[in-house]
Amino acid sequence: MQEKTRVLVAGLGSIGRRHARLLSERPDVELAICDPVEEHRNDTLAELKNSAKAFSEYQVSLAERPDAVVIATPNHLHVPMGLRAVEAGADVLMEKPISDNLADGKRLVEAAEQAGRFLHVGYMLRLDLGLQKLKTWVEEGALGQLVAGRSQVGTYFTLLCAKNDDRLRHPNSLIVDYTHDLDFLRWLFGEFRAVSAAKTRLGDVDLKPDPNLFQMIYRADSDALVQVHMDYIQHPERRTLELYGDKAAATYDFLTGELRRYPRRKENQYEDHGVPPLKERWDELFRLEHTAFLDARREGQPPLVSGRDGLAVMAMAEAAIQAAQQERWFPIG
Repeated sequence: MQEKTRVLVAGLGSIGRRHARLLSERPDVELAICDPVEEHRNDTLAELKNSAKAFSEYQVSLAERPDAVVIATPNHLHVPMGLRAVEAGADVLMEKPISDNLADGKRLVEAAEQAGRFLHVGYMLRLDLGLQKLKTWVEEGALGQLVAGRSQVGTYFTLLCAKNDDRLRHPNSLIVDYTHDLDFLRWLFGEFRAVSAAKTRLGDVDLKPDPNLFQMIYRADSDALVQVHMDYIQHPERRTLELYGDKAAATYDFLTGELRRYPRRKENQYEDHGVPPLKERWDELFRLEHTAFLDARREGQPPLVSGRDGLAVMAMAEAAIQAAQQERWFPIG
């Protein structure tokens, strides 16, 4: 019988609670949870499939020597809590982003590498059915050479369902919140070398982080140009991706599951490859991420998304912030 992996989930907001609930389903996991807020702990315990130890203090929970820690706390706590987990001898599944800044993220990655600890960053959208299909088309050449792309995420709902006001207090939380898009664009297009960007704070809305609208144009090493739009305004929310190749174009709506490929020179014709809407598959994506994390660390395989991948995404985000502030093209890295 396989020995159970002792997993601690630290931070029990909506994402941490989902991690805990789904990990509690697994027969190969012995679960513990940690959050300083008693209500968060009690609400999470009520959702679990099996019992779990609950802690109010992180250092006390680490003294129990977990094999792995899932960190789902506010972004500015990622690195200090990750460093403590590594020092305690645990592997880490770090919710995205790896940090709220590149310099601290490097400290965590270097510490994990020096200690020989497994570090996985939670960009689980790479496991999404639609993105997996797009990745296959790119790798097989079904779109031809990628020349451009456009991604959009707009969601006021994120602010409405937040359990804290971190996004309102911390500048540029919008781009840090949605680094998922930067990760999957890098996964599809390869490395990026420069970015131009603009940001603003507009709209008659009650919740208004600074900025609440951010637009970027990234230049890939291949010279492809990719436009990225993010906002905390659209309600209902929208999330879409378009890829343009010299053989075909593809469009994907994450929220409806509509996935289409448009062959070049075939006027108004497309192939429909739709998948179930993303919101119907959130639990399954988390389950797939847990399996990828636990299997890779157990088998000595590299993580699905490494700490170095997480740093590359933060470099893209910080370069965009600098480009918007200086109103010029800014190099990445």
